[in-house]
Parts: sequence; C-alpha cells; structure tokens
Amino acid sequence: MMEATGVMDSLLKKLGDLLAEEYTRLKGVRREIRFLRSELNSMNAVLQKCAAMESPDVQVKAWTRELRELAYDIEDCVDEFVRGVDTKRQRQRHGRPSCIKECARRLKALVTRHEIANQIQQLKARVVEVAEQRVRYKLDQVSSSSPCSSIRATDPRLWALFPEESQLVGIDGPRDDLASWLLMEDDDLAGRRRKVLSIYGFGGLGKTTLANEVRRKIGKQFDCEAVVPVSQKPDDKKILWNILTRVDKNRTLVHEREIWDEQRIIEEIRDLLEHKRYFIIIDDIWSERDWNLLKCALPENNMGSRIITTTRIESIAKACCSLPGDRCYKIEALSESHSRSLLFKKVFGSEDGCPDRIKHISADILRKCSGLPLAIVCIASLLASKPNMIEQWEKVRASTGYALQIKQDPGGMESILSLSYSDLPQHLKTCLLYLSVFPEDYDIERGSLLRRWIAEGFIKEEGGLIAEDVAESYFNELINRSMIIPVDIDRSGKVRVCRLHDMMLELLKSRATEENFVTIMGPGPLSTNPEGVIRRLSIQYNDREQKLEPQEMPSLTHVRSFSTFGGSYNQTLPFAYFRVLRVLSLDCQLSGADDLKIICKLHQLKYLRLNVHELPAEIGELRYLETLELCSYRGVNLLPHGVTRLQHLRHLIVNWMMLLPEAIGSMQALQTLPHFNVRDSPVSAVQELGNLKNLRDLSISWNEPAEGRCKEYLASSLNKLSSYNLQSLNIVSGQAIPVDFLASLSPPPYLLKRFWMWNSYFQRCPKWIGPLNRLTEMKLDVCEMEDEDLDLLGHLPALVHFQLWVVPLRKEKIIIKRNGFRSLNAFRLWSGLPCLVFQEKSMPRLETLELMFSACGAKSYGSTHSGIEHLHDLKNVNVTIYTDGARQSNIEAACHMIRQQIAKHPNNVRGNITYSSGYIGGVMNDGSVDEEAIVLGSEGSK
Repeated sequence: MMEATGVMDSLLKKLGDLLAEEYTRLKGVRREIRFLRSELNSMNAVLQKCAAMESPDVQVKAWTRELRELAYDIEDCVDEFVRGVDTKRQRQRHGRPSCIKECARRLKALVTRHEIANQIQQLKARVVEVAEQRVRYKLDQVSSSSPCSSIRATDPRLWALFPEESQLVGIDGPRDDLASWLLMEDDDLAGRRRKVLSIYGFGGLGKTTLANEVRRKIGKQFDCEAVVPVSQKPDDKKILWNILTRVDKNRTLVHEREIWDEQRIIEEIRDLLEHKRYFIIIDDIWSERDWNLLKCALPENNMGSRIITTTRIESIAKACCSLPGDRCYKIEALSESHSRSLLFKKVFGSEDGCPDRIKHISADILRKCSGLPLAIVCIASLLASKPNMIEQWEKVRASTGYALQIKQDPGGMESILSLSYSDLPQHLKTCLLYLSVFPEDYDIERGSLLRRWIAEGFIKEEGGLIAEDVAESYFNELINRSMIIPVDIDRSGKVRVCRLHDMMLELLKSRATEENFVTIMGPGPLSTNPEGVIRRLSIQYNDREQKLEPQEMPSLTHVRSFSTFGGSYNQTLPFAYFRVLRVLSLDCQLSGADDLKIICKLHQLKYLRLNVHELPAEIGELRYLETLELCSYRGVNLLPHGVTRLQHLRHLIVNWMMLLPEAIGSMQALQTLPHFNVRDSPVSAVQELGNLKNLRDLSISWNEPAEGRCKEYLASSLNKLSSYNLQSLNIVSGQAIPVDFLASLSPPPYLLKRFWMWNSYFQRCPKWIGPLNRLTEMKLDVCEMEDEDLDLLGHLPALVHFQLWVVPLRKEKIIIKRNGFRSLNAFRLWSGLPCLVFQEKSMPRLETLELMFSACGAKSYGSTHSGIEHLHDLKNVNVTIYTDGARQSNIEAACHMIRQQIAKHPNNVRGNITYSSGYIGGVMNDGSVDEEAIVLGSEGSK
C-alpha cells in the first residue's frame, strides 16, 4: 500500500511540473490569440477595400481569395481555442471534479493547447507570406489604378433607348396610362405646375424603354425634350452639360464647356427653360444627391412641364415625387403571354413562327426569365443563333442561367445585374451573396434569414441598435434596391417572405463560387468533389428519394454553415465531421435520435433549424446557441428541461402550441417566444415569464378554464414585461373567451408596435392602449364600443393597420371624427350592424377599407356605414355581408345601401361585395332588432 502511495505521489509531482510548464505556455498562447484577433480585424478591413474595386486584376483576385481563406482559418483557430481551453467556463458548468478527473482534463487541455500553438505558428507564417505577396505584386498600386477601371464600357441601357418598335410587347397599356396622366391638366394655375413621374423596379424590367416610349408618344407636344442618362458614379458637370446641349441644340458652346462650372451651367439651363414647356427624362438615378442636384436645373415655371425619372431604388423614386401631384410607378414583369410573344418575335420574327416541337421547351426557358424583358432579349439573341432543333434548345434550357451570365453583348443580363450588385456597400454585398445558399424559386422567410445573417457574423450592433434591428435595416435596403423580390407582405407593409429572381441567383452563385463563399451540391446529380476548402455547404436535393452518404462527402472540417433543402426522410448526414459549424439548417427529417445527440455536441452552433418531433435533454450543451427553430415539433408539447440552460438563446421559434418550460426565467437573453400555451404551463413558468427583460415578441395561447393563480401570474408577468422591451403581443384562443383580467396593464407597454387578439376579447377597449405612441398594427376584439373608446383609438399617432371586431347593441351611430386615425392605411371592421359614420377629414390616409356585417335588421333598422366619400385617399372597398338568419329583403337592402355609399366617392373606388353564410359570433336574428344579442363563439373560432 505504501509503495502504491509513493508511485501516486511521484506521478502527481511530475504532473504538477508539467502543468506548471503548461501554464507558462498557456500565457504565451493567449498572447498569440490576441495577435491573431488583431490580424483578423486588419484582414477584414483590407478585404473590404478589395471588394470595393470595380475590376480587380487576376493577381488581386487570387491574393484576395488567399487573404479571405486565411481570415477564416484565423477565426476558426480563435474559436477552437475558446472552446477547448476555456477551463473557467467548464468548471462552472460541471462543478468541482475529482482529483483524477481534474488531472485527466488538464492533460487533455495540454494536448489541445499544444495543437493550437502549432496552428498559430503556421498561421503566422501564412500572414507573413500574404503580406510579402502584397508588396511583391505591388497590389496597392494595382488597386488604386486598375487598368480595367480606366476603360469605359458601353452603356448597357442603349438598347432600351433605341428599340425596334415592332418588337415591343406589353408596353401599350402602361405607356398610354402614363402618357394620359402626364398630359392631364386643370384649368387653374396649380394644374399647370411641373409634374414628376418616377418609374422604379428591378434591373432589366424595361424602365428606360417605357419612359422612352412615353416620350415618343407625347414628346412632340412640348417645346423641348431630352433624355439624360445618369449612371452609378455620375460626372455632375457632364450630366448638366448633356441637359444643356439637348434642350438647346442650335447653340455651339465649345469654349464655354471648359470654363463653366456646375453652378454656371445650372444658371444657363434655368434661363433657357424658364419660359418653355419642357419634357425631360432623367434615366437611372442611383442617389437622392443626384436628384437634388439635377432638379435645381429644372425650374418650376407653371408651364405644364414634365419630368420622368427611372431608378431601381424605391426610396429614390419617392424622393423624386415629393409633391402631392407627382406619381411613383412600379414597373411590373411581363405576363406569360407577353413574354412568349417577345421571345418568338425576337427569334422567329413573329409570334406564329415557333415550331410546335419547341414550344414546350420555350415555356421552361421563359419561366427562368421571370418576365424580365432584358433577360428574354438576351436569351433570344442566343437562341436566334441556334438551329431550330430540339437538341440545341434543350441545351440552352439546361444552361439558361449560365448562358445569360456569359453573354458578352453590352446589354447582357450579367452587365445589368452587376451594376446593381456593384453599387451595394460591402456589408449589403455579403448579406445578398449569402442568399445563394437557397435553391431556385425558394421562399425565404424574412425572420429566419435575418437570424442566419447574425449567426454568420455579418451583422454587428451599431448606432445603439441591437443586431436584429440592424439586420432588419439591411433587409429593407435590399428590398428598397429591388435586389430581393417580396412574395408575401403583411397588412402593415412588412415583407414576410421574399425570393430571388432566377437571373440574380445565377449571378450570386457565380460570385459565391469565385470567392469560395458558398459551395452548392445539387439539385442535379450531386457533385462530391468540389474544389477548395468548403466554408458554407448547401445541399439541394431534387427529389425525395435522393440520398447522399457521409462517405461521399468532401472534407467538412472547415464548414461553418451547413444547409439542406428537400430530400427524403431519414437522411444520414455527416454531423460527426463538423468542427467549427455555426449554422445548421435541415429541411429533411433525421435518421434517428443518435444524430440529435451528435448535433448537441456541436458547441460552436449559433443557429439551429430542425425538422424533428422531440429534442434530447442534451440540447442544453449548445451554450452559444442564439436561435432554435423547430419546424415540425408536434410529437409532444413539452420542451426538455435542458432548453433552459441555453443562456445565450435569443429566439425560440416553434410552430406548435408548446408549454412554457420550468425555470424559463433564467433565459435572460430571450427576445422571441411565439406559440406557447400559457393555460396548461406550470404556474411557476407563467410567473417567471415576467423576468425576461429582453423579450420583444410574445405570442401566447389562452383557453378557459384555467387555474385562478395562472390568471393572476400572467397579468403580473405582462405588467413586468410592459416596463421592459415588449414590442409585439399576440393573444390567441381556440374559442371566444374574455380576457378582461388583462384590461389594466400598468405601466402600459409603451414600446409595443403590434397587438393582436384572436378569439379572446375585452368587454371594453382597455385604457392602456391610449398611450401607445409606437403602435402600428392592431387587431382588437371588444363586446362594446363607445364614442370615447373610438376617440381613444383615433388618437394613436402611428397606427397604420387596424382590425376591429365589435358587435354594438346600441342603435346610435359610432362616429369616426375629424382628424381621427391620421396615419391609418388599412381598416377592417367586423360588426353586427353597419353603424359607422366617417366625418370629413377622418382617416385621411386610408387606402383599403374592409367591412363585414350581418344583413339581419337592415331593412327595418335602415342602418348602413356612411360618409365613405370623405375618405379621400381610399382606393379599395371590400364588403362581406353575412346572410345567416336574414330575410332576402334584408340581404337586398343591405347590399343596396352599401353600394349607394360607395358610389358617392369622387374617385370611383373599386367596390367588391361578397356574401357569406356564417357570421363569426352568431349575433343576429331577423326578428325585432331589439332582440339582437351577443352569443359569442356559437359559430366557432374566427
């Protein structure tokens, strides 16, 4: 026994000496890590400068790629150090270990540190080599004066300025509409003022062509006309000179061109146009600054002058149309028939020239072009050079995107799309380039995309805004620049789902491959030998039977982002090979529970999207996880307790009504918590809900009956959240139930932007809604609505979209008063009787009005909504008349009376009246009006 003890003591002494040496080494490693962090920041700054170059030389491209790969490797090394050597965090997580376990852990850490030290030495050698290459290749001189940048390319819009009129399609309607609007004048002086029409939309839609066709139609009716292209990086003096020489073609100003500055040219243009009725097209504006300069040269002379601007950016179009009489026009893609007509005219000379054997192939080619005239013209020029053989057209169909990309004519799609891409600042280029991970025609959910950007490290907090708000601003800017196509827009105007145009996706794929930003496998036969180190991998299956076995995968040790789209159930995926994975998004279902346990060991994960029925308790091991999205979590309604160990989790997204986990109050980073069943959750969890100080978005389900203390705790929690950061609150019920225990929140949730009720209702409008100055969207269910309640709501300054469900028992009219609801754009009302009166100047910005009411009692009571003619900006009126329990005479009377009110509107607004057999709430009968009663929920849920 004594001998064994001596051996152990000797072993421990040697181990202690080793650990002492390792401690000294560890301090050195930490210094090297700080060095690598500073080098990483320097490299990112250099990469941004390189990315801003217009036409980088081959050496610059190769060097930039090497620099980017080095930056990735440095970041991975730093993260591996943090994960493998941060002993303090490990001790806090596991508690104090036994002596033997502590020794084993330290020995393991020693090996890890030794490996990291070797990696650091290799990385430092690469840093030195890259720096030497920069000097050797004289890259600083190349970047400042690239020979390519001095070559002026042909303007890619010239083809649109001089099209063949016989081959234009789909332009007659928009051209005639805009031409008529431009020529419309009133007799008074105000009607003779200068008008501005701004045409905006995606590159290649034909904005320049449409503007030029309007000029051809009506330009001769003006004293002078001109078309002035601007470009991305305009020469102010040259543009102003172009305006001057185009509106005064008879003057020779060779000498003046050299000596006049911008101010002198503006003065000359203004003098020239002061007494003329002019027509000017300013084509392709990229900034408000350019418009502000050019409009100085175009005087408002009350001569009925007209200006047309074109731009890809919606905010610039609105800036050009700053006065009430101006007009923004969003150009739309060609219809299917017009697209087909344009293609056949370009290729065969007429619409009837296409052989029948090719028509079905042309449909697939046109689908890729998505109605973009420029894309169709580009592909038509390619097809026109091919024999009319099915084999040749099949090849073009299979490579449509690539064919458009390599097309070298000045008006090629690659040239047009590259203009928009190149104009983006570097942070937006990175965010847009990331969209190449998604398959063609994929619906991209906005929230998920923003959370992926954040997890990838593209978004940083700035200007006092958290990362989510910065990401939102980036997304909106890409929408504003027409780089992303909105697919689903909610009633408040926010884009929920977006999509990439096929041609833009092809461009992004090309750039992503060139920069080794994303590696795509599929959707055709899955290539298993991509070139280079893989950083982001997107696997796109083309059918449910397709599988990819782990042994077929390339090296995955450097993959930072792994996404799958489509594919069959029970996919076997290579989770064990990942070392630095940050983003994992899986559309397919996993093969078993073992895969989930392996995923829970990917400690660098920040974003996790799964299609599973149940989570393992080990999910709590993902201590850096920020987003957890569960797409099909319907097996059980309870999350494992391990979820509450995710201290960095900001977004817990489920698509099923789950129970709140116990100890949820410890998840202090939570911002988003949708679809949770409060009634059946542990009472302690409901109580702790109020401790989530960073919670911004809460959606809860509430059904009766419920434990009395649960109501008390929920009210208390919402009171606490109201004083923190709550911005969106949804209260959903499976059946109509009262929630008046929430009618007295104190303090009011001043930061609330969205309040939505579904089936749950208040007896009266809660007073705490009145002070909500940031509320933009609301659905409110009440039993009674008095004038004072409507006055309270009418003073909400930011309310844009409002849905109100109310069944008034009173016979008096409810009046929307003058200057009420000043910001409202859309209003939807469910009511038992049509009893609203809109006073003059009420709802001054309302564009969409939806009215739903019962026909019962319409004839005897003589009630209808009135004053619709006072809603000056109104464009659409949709009416649903519920017929359950109503006599035919009342149905006809209700329809007749509301049609009369709509017809009074001076703008001939579109009115759409439909009938429904059920009225949600079952509140009316066709006997005496005095017998009308509220029977909530008798017809099911709304």
